[in-house]
Amino acid sequence: MTDWLGVALRFGVYADLLLLFGLAAYPLYAASPSRPLGGRLMIAGVAGLGLLLSILSFLQTVASMARTTIAGVDRETFDFVLFETPPGDAFLWRTASLAIALVAALLRSAKIRSPMVALGAGVALGTLAWTGHAAVTEGAAGTIHRLADGLHLLAAGAWLGALAVLVTLLFARIEDDRSAASARSALAGFAVAGSIIVAVIVATGLINVWMIVGVEGALRLPTTLYGQLLIAKLLLFAAMLGLATVNRWRLTPRLALRDAGSASGGVRALRVSIALETSAAVLILALVAWLGTLSPQPTM
Repeated sequence: MTDWLGVALRFGVYADLLLLFGLAAYPLYAASPSRPLGGRLMIAGVAGLGLLLSILSFLQTVASMARTTIAGVDRETFDFVLFETPPGDAFLWRTASLAIALVAALLRSAKIRSPMVALGAGVALGTLAWTGHAAVTEGAAGTIHRLADGLHLLAAGAWLGALAVLVTLLFARIEDDRSAASARSALAGFAVAGSIIVAVIVATGLINVWMIVGVEGALRLPTTLYGQLLIAKLLLFAAMLGLATVNRWRLTPRLALRDAGSASGGVRALRVSIALETSAAVLILALVAWLGTLSPQPTM
Protein backbone atom coordinates (compact mmCIF):
# COMPACT_ATOMS: atom_id res chain seq x y z
CA MET A 1 0.00 0.00 0.00
CA THR A 2 1.33 3.42 -0.92
CA ASP A 3 2.18 5.72 1.97
CA TRP A 4 0.48 8.81 0.55
CA LEU A 5 1.32 10.98 3.57
CA GLY A 6 4.97 10.04 3.09
CA VAL A 7 4.73 10.85 -0.62
CA ALA A 8 3.16 14.24 0.12
CA LEU A 9 5.83 15.10 2.68
CA ARG A 10 8.61 13.97 0.33
CA PHE A 11 7.12 16.20 -2.37
CA GLY A 12 7.07 19.13 0.03
CA VAL A 13 10.68 18.60 1.12
CA TYR A 14 11.96 18.19 -2.44
CA ALA A 15 10.06 21.22 -3.75
CA ASP A 16 11.13 23.42 -0.85
CA LEU A 17 14.83 22.52 -0.90
CA LEU A 18 15.08 22.67 -4.69
CA LEU A 19 13.47 26.11 -4.74
CA LEU A 20 15.55 27.39 -1.82
CA PHE A 21 18.80 26.33 -3.45
CA GLY A 22 17.74 27.57 -6.88
CA LEU A 23 16.74 31.04 -5.66
CA ALA A 24 19.93 31.42 -3.62
CA ALA A 25 22.18 30.15 -6.42
CA TYR A 26 20.63 32.22 -9.22
CA PRO A 27 22.37 35.53 -8.33
CA LEU A 28 25.72 33.71 -8.27
CA TYR A 29 25.65 32.91 -11.99
CA ALA A 30 22.96 35.15 -13.51
CA ALA A 31 24.01 37.73 -16.07
CA SER A 32 21.88 40.41 -14.36
CA PRO A 33 21.53 39.38 -10.71
CA SER A 34 20.66 42.85 -9.42
CA ARG A 35 16.90 42.31 -9.62
CA PRO A 36 15.62 41.11 -6.20
CA LEU A 37 14.39 37.54 -6.16
CA GLY A 38 12.52 37.91 -2.91
CA GLY A 39 13.11 39.59 0.38
CA ARG A 40 15.15 38.19 3.21
CA LEU A 41 12.01 37.21 5.08
CA MET A 42 10.70 35.22 2.10
CA ILE A 43 13.94 33.25 1.74
CA ALA A 44 14.04 32.72 5.51
CA GLY A 45 10.44 31.53 5.33
CA VAL A 46 11.30 28.97 2.65
CA ALA A 47 14.22 27.74 4.79
CA GLY A 48 12.01 27.59 7.88
CA LEU A 49 9.34 25.68 5.98
CA GLY A 50 12.04 23.27 4.80
CA LEU A 51 13.01 22.64 8.42
CA LEU A 52 9.41 21.93 9.39
CA LEU A 53 8.75 19.64 6.43
CA SER A 54 12.04 17.80 7.00
CA ILE A 55 11.10 17.09 10.63
CA LEU A 56 7.63 15.87 9.67
CA SER A 57 9.01 13.76 6.83
CA PHE A 58 11.61 12.16 9.11
CA LEU A 59 8.95 11.38 11.73
CA GLN A 60 6.83 9.79 9.01
CA THR A 61 9.84 7.75 7.85
CA VAL A 62 10.41 6.47 11.39
CA ALA A 63 6.71 5.70 11.76
CA SER A 64 6.70 3.82 8.45
CA MET A 65 9.73 1.76 9.49
CA ALA A 66 8.04 0.95 12.81
CA ARG A 67 4.72 0.31 11.06
CA THR A 68 2.86 2.76 13.23
CA THR A 69 1.65 6.36 13.12
CA ILE A 70 3.72 9.44 13.89
CA ALA A 71 1.97 9.69 17.26
CA GLY A 72 2.83 6.06 17.98
CA VAL A 73 6.62 6.39 17.49
CA ASP A 74 8.44 5.55 20.72
CA ARG A 75 11.65 7.20 21.93
CA GLU A 76 13.81 4.08 21.51
CA THR A 77 12.85 3.59 17.86
CA PHE A 78 13.25 7.30 17.13
CA ASP A 79 16.74 7.41 18.69
CA PHE A 80 17.82 4.28 16.83
CA VAL A 81 16.79 5.61 13.42
CA LEU A 82 18.20 9.07 14.18
CA PHE A 83 21.64 7.99 15.41
CA GLU A 84 22.20 4.55 13.90
CA THR A 85 20.94 4.73 10.30
CA PRO A 86 21.86 6.65 7.11
CA PRO A 87 18.45 8.41 6.99
CA GLY A 88 19.14 9.67 10.52
CA ASP A 89 22.58 10.97 9.56
CA ALA A 90 21.10 12.67 6.49
CA PHE A 91 18.38 14.25 8.61
CA LEU A 92 20.88 15.67 11.09
CA TRP A 93 22.99 17.17 8.30
CA ARG A 94 19.87 18.50 6.58
CA THR A 95 18.45 20.25 9.63
CA ALA A 96 21.83 21.75 10.57
CA SER A 97 22.33 23.04 7.01
CA LEU A 98 18.83 24.48 6.85
CA ALA A 99 19.38 26.22 10.18
CA ILE A 100 22.51 27.84 8.71
CA ALA A 101 20.56 28.85 5.59
CA LEU A 102 17.78 30.31 7.75
CA VAL A 103 20.18 32.45 9.78
CA ALA A 104 22.11 33.48 6.66
CA ALA A 105 18.90 34.51 4.90
CA LEU A 106 18.39 37.23 7.51
CA LEU A 107 21.78 38.85 6.92
CA ARG A 108 21.68 42.32 5.39
CA SER A 109 24.68 41.93 3.08
CA ALA A 110 23.59 40.29 -0.20
CA LYS A 111 27.23 39.44 -0.99
CA ILE A 112 27.34 37.22 2.09
CA ARG A 113 23.70 36.18 2.19
CA SER A 114 23.36 34.50 -1.22
CA PRO A 115 26.51 32.32 -1.01
CA MET A 116 25.74 31.27 2.57
CA VAL A 117 22.11 30.40 1.82
CA ALA A 118 23.17 28.58 -1.36
CA LEU A 119 25.77 26.59 0.60
CA GLY A 120 23.36 25.63 3.37
CA ALA A 121 20.56 24.82 0.94
CA GLY A 122 22.95 22.90 -1.34
CA VAL A 123 24.16 20.67 1.49
CA ALA A 124 20.58 20.12 2.69
CA LEU A 125 19.46 19.26 -0.85
CA GLY A 126 22.41 16.91 -1.34
CA THR A 127 21.43 14.91 1.75
CA LEU A 128 18.34 13.71 -0.09
CA ALA A 129 20.67 11.46 -2.08
CA TRP A 130 21.27 9.53 1.16
CA THR A 131 17.57 8.76 1.66
CA GLY A 132 16.51 7.43 -1.74
CA HIS A 133 17.50 4.45 -3.86
CA ALA A 134 21.10 5.67 -3.99
CA ALA A 135 21.36 5.08 -0.24
CA VAL A 136 21.14 1.29 -0.62
CA THR A 137 23.92 0.99 -3.21
CA GLU A 138 27.06 -0.27 -1.50
CA GLY A 139 30.80 0.21 -1.97
CA ALA A 140 32.42 2.40 -4.61
CA ALA A 141 29.34 2.10 -6.78
CA GLY A 142 27.28 3.53 -3.93
CA THR A 143 29.60 6.52 -3.61
CA ILE A 144 29.36 7.21 -7.36
CA HIS A 145 25.58 6.77 -7.23
CA ARG A 146 25.12 9.20 -4.35
CA LEU A 147 27.44 11.79 -5.88
CA ALA A 148 25.58 11.56 -9.18
CA ASP A 149 22.25 11.82 -7.40
CA GLY A 150 23.48 14.84 -5.43
CA LEU A 151 24.66 16.64 -8.57
CA HIS A 152 21.37 15.74 -10.25
CA LEU A 153 19.45 17.40 -7.41
CA LEU A 154 21.63 20.53 -7.43
CA ALA A 155 21.22 20.96 -11.19
CA ALA A 156 17.46 20.42 -10.91
CA GLY A 157 17.33 23.01 -8.12
CA ALA A 158 19.19 25.54 -10.26
CA TRP A 159 16.72 24.99 -13.09
CA LEU A 160 13.69 25.29 -10.78
CA GLY A 161 15.07 28.47 -9.21
CA ALA A 162 15.62 30.00 -12.64
CA LEU A 163 12.05 29.10 -13.62
CA ALA A 164 10.77 30.85 -10.49
CA VAL A 165 12.72 33.98 -11.44
CA LEU A 166 11.46 33.88 -15.03
CA VAL A 167 7.88 33.43 -13.86
CA THR A 168 8.28 36.48 -11.61
CA LEU A 169 9.68 38.55 -14.49
CA LEU A 170 7.27 37.44 -17.20
CA PHE A 171 4.07 37.59 -15.16
CA ALA A 172 4.87 41.06 -13.85
CA ARG A 173 3.47 43.95 -15.87
CA ILE A 174 5.71 44.44 -18.92
CA GLU A 175 4.68 47.80 -20.26
CA ASP A 176 7.88 49.52 -21.41
CA ASP A 177 11.17 48.82 -23.14
CA ARG A 178 13.03 48.65 -19.83
CA SER A 179 10.91 45.89 -18.32
CA ALA A 180 10.96 43.96 -21.61
CA ALA A 181 14.75 44.33 -21.77
CA SER A 182 15.03 43.05 -18.20
CA ALA A 183 13.02 39.93 -19.04
CA ARG A 184 14.96 39.40 -22.28
CA SER A 185 18.29 39.78 -20.45
CA ALA A 186 17.30 37.20 -17.83
CA LEU A 187 16.15 34.73 -20.48
CA ALA A 188 19.20 35.20 -22.68
CA GLY A 189 21.56 35.23 -19.71
CA PHE A 190 20.31 31.85 -18.57
CA ALA A 191 21.17 30.26 -21.92
CA VAL A 192 24.76 29.22 -21.10
CA ALA A 193 24.01 28.24 -17.51
CA GLY A 194 20.89 26.42 -18.70
CA SER A 195 22.89 24.36 -21.20
CA ILE A 196 25.32 23.31 -18.47
CA ILE A 197 22.46 22.47 -16.10
CA VAL A 198 20.72 20.34 -18.72
CA ALA A 199 23.97 18.50 -19.52
CA VAL A 200 24.48 17.70 -15.82
CA ILE A 201 20.88 16.54 -15.40
CA VAL A 202 21.07 14.25 -18.43
CA ALA A 203 24.47 12.75 -17.52
CA THR A 204 23.65 12.16 -13.85
CA GLY A 205 20.16 10.94 -14.73
CA LEU A 206 21.63 8.25 -16.99
CA ILE A 207 24.00 7.19 -14.20
CA ASN A 208 21.12 6.98 -11.72
CA VAL A 209 18.93 4.88 -14.03
CA TRP A 210 21.84 2.55 -14.81
CA MET A 211 22.65 2.16 -11.10
CA ILE A 212 19.04 1.52 -10.08
CA VAL A 213 17.67 -0.76 -12.79
CA GLY A 214 20.64 -1.74 -15.00
CA VAL A 215 20.44 -2.62 -18.68
CA GLU A 216 18.16 -5.65 -18.24
CA GLY A 217 15.89 -3.77 -15.86
CA ALA A 218 15.55 -0.94 -18.35
CA LEU A 219 13.96 -3.36 -20.81
CA ARG A 220 11.36 -4.31 -18.19
CA LEU A 221 10.44 -0.73 -17.23
CA PRO A 222 7.08 -0.70 -19.07
CA THR A 223 5.95 -3.76 -17.09
CA THR A 224 6.30 -2.28 -13.58
CA LEU A 225 4.66 0.67 -11.83
CA TYR A 226 8.11 2.06 -11.01
CA GLY A 227 9.11 1.82 -14.67
CA GLN A 228 5.89 3.39 -15.91
CA LEU A 229 6.29 6.35 -13.56
CA LEU A 230 9.95 6.70 -14.55
CA ILE A 231 8.99 6.73 -18.24
CA ALA A 232 6.38 9.41 -17.50
CA LYS A 233 9.06 11.44 -15.72
CA LEU A 234 11.40 11.14 -18.70
CA LEU A 235 8.66 12.21 -21.11
CA LEU A 236 7.90 15.26 -18.98
CA PHE A 237 11.61 16.10 -18.88
CA ALA A 238 11.76 15.82 -22.67
CA ALA A 239 8.80 18.20 -22.86
CA MET A 240 10.64 20.67 -20.61
CA LEU A 241 13.67 20.47 -22.88
CA GLY A 242 11.51 21.12 -25.92
CA LEU A 243 9.86 24.13 -24.30
CA ALA A 244 13.21 25.51 -23.13
CA THR A 245 14.58 25.17 -26.67
CA VAL A 246 11.60 27.04 -28.14
CA ASN A 247 12.00 29.73 -25.48
CA ARG A 248 15.68 30.19 -26.25
CA TRP A 249 15.67 30.21 -30.03
CA ARG A 250 12.21 31.42 -31.05
CA LEU A 251 10.34 33.27 -28.31
CA THR A 252 13.10 35.21 -26.51
CA PRO A 253 14.33 36.94 -29.72
CA ARG A 254 10.78 38.27 -30.27
CA LEU A 255 11.14 40.46 -27.15
CA ALA A 256 13.82 42.44 -28.97
CA LEU A 257 11.53 43.34 -31.87
CA ARG A 258 10.62 47.00 -32.12
CA ASP A 259 7.16 46.16 -33.41
CA ALA A 260 4.93 46.52 -30.33
CA GLY A 261 2.50 43.85 -31.49
CA SER A 262 5.23 41.27 -32.09
CA ALA A 263 6.91 42.02 -28.77
CA SER A 264 3.59 41.79 -26.91
CA GLY A 265 2.81 38.52 -28.66
CA GLY A 266 6.25 37.25 -27.67
CA VAL A 267 5.54 38.02 -24.00
CA ARG A 268 2.23 36.16 -24.11
CA ALA A 269 3.80 33.16 -25.82
CA LEU A 270 6.66 33.10 -23.31
CA ARG A 271 4.21 33.25 -20.42
CA VAL A 272 2.35 30.21 -21.75
CA SER A 273 5.59 28.33 -22.44
CA ILE A 274 7.14 29.08 -19.03
CA ALA A 275 3.87 28.17 -17.30
CA LEU A 276 3.83 24.81 -19.11
CA GLU A 277 7.50 24.23 -18.31
CA THR A 278 6.91 25.01 -14.63
CA SER A 279 3.85 22.73 -14.54
CA ALA A 280 5.92 19.91 -16.00
CA ALA A 281 8.56 20.51 -13.31
CA VAL A 282 5.91 20.25 -10.56
CA LEU A 283 4.60 16.99 -12.04
CA ILE A 284 8.14 15.61 -12.19
CA LEU A 285 8.60 16.44 -8.50
CA ALA A 286 5.38 14.59 -7.69
CA LEU A 287 6.61 11.56 -9.62
CA VAL A 288 10.01 11.70 -7.89
CA ALA A 289 8.29 11.75 -4.49
CA TRP A 290 6.22 8.71 -5.48
CA LEU A 291 9.12 6.84 -7.10
CA GLY A 292 11.14 7.12 -3.89
CA THR A 293 8.60 4.94 -2.08
CA LEU A 294 8.54 2.19 -4.73
CA SER A 295 10.85 -0.71 -5.39
CA PRO A 296 12.43 -0.64 -8.87
CA GLN A 297 12.32 -4.43 -8.94
CA PRO A 298 9.22 -6.20 -10.30
CA THR A 299 7.01 -7.81 -7.67
CA MET A 300 6.74 -11.56 -7.77
